[in-house]
Amino acid sequence: METTQTGANPSAVDPGDEFGFLERVMQATSVEDIWALHIAKMAEYGFDRLLYAFTRFRTATSLGSPDDSVILSNHPVEFIHEFIQGGLYHAAPMVQWAADNVGAMSWRMMIDRLNAPSISPAERRVAEFNRHYNVKAGYSVSFRDVSVRAKGGIGLCARPGLSQDDVDAIWRDHGQKIAVMNNVV
Repeated sequence: METTQTGANPSAVDPGDEFGFLERVMQATSVEDIWALHIAKMAEYGFDRLLYAFTRFRTATSLGSPDDSVILSNHPVEFIHEFIQGGLYHAAPMVQWAADNVGAMSWRMMIDRLNAPSISPAERRVAEFNRHYNVKAGYSVSFRDVSVRAKGGIGLCARPGLSQDDVDAIWRDHGQKIAVMNNVV
């Protein structure tokens, strides 16, 4: 999917029409239609790659098997295969954060963690993998738990060229709207 640059000041973006978007989501008749709407809407805010995951098989020590989860993404198939089926998500700082929290979190935490001298070899592999796929900046939204065993969240990856500072500025101006749209979808 192609996206357009918003100019020198990424926080100046104002896609607007959130109610129209939510109305179209509520009128959609398939998951595929909702997902396509959501991908397009998040791209308006600079998030051009999304990874949604939901499980009903969480335990105290695991998110369950990916085969038993709903995974939606517009990342390249190779990225998803290695990250999910290859198990890299187990060591991904933002996945760990999302599993234990509710709300939204800047990937600055991940960047700081992966730049720390004490990172594990598994976390280092995640950092190298992310760099390879130009996954450098973004936000994660972890959804409210609907039961002890259910958990869901979405990773919003910023388009190439946006720094984490840019993304944090966008979130400062539009984060509440973005979080609400992600929770509704």
